[in-house]
Amino acid sequence: MSWHVRFEEEVRRRHPGAGVWYTRVSRQPGWVTKTALVMALLVVVVPIVLLTLAAVAIGLICLLVLGLVASAGRFISGLFDGSLKRQDDGRRNVQVVDRHGP
Repeated sequence: MSWHVRFEEEVRRRHPGAGVWYTRVSRQPGWVTKTALVMALLVVVVPIVLLTLAAVAIGLICLLVLGLVASAGRFISGLFDGSLKRQDDGRRNVQVVDRHGP
């Protein structure tokens, strides 16, 4: 019989109500297991969170830069509004059909 079993039997004999608590406490993981779980969590979760934050930051920066480029393009095209556009707007021989006629 191991010392663990003897100790548990002694606790149950002397303090019948404490036996349940001793069993509950003895089943909890030790500090080595807790440390290993925390380290595994840090190794797996922290890089995922950091990569996600980096991807979001890069996406926001790209959105901002491309928005500024599009805004600048619209501003520049607005300066040359009538002079650079063709009058016919690229359409020729367009006929409007009125379907709601008499």
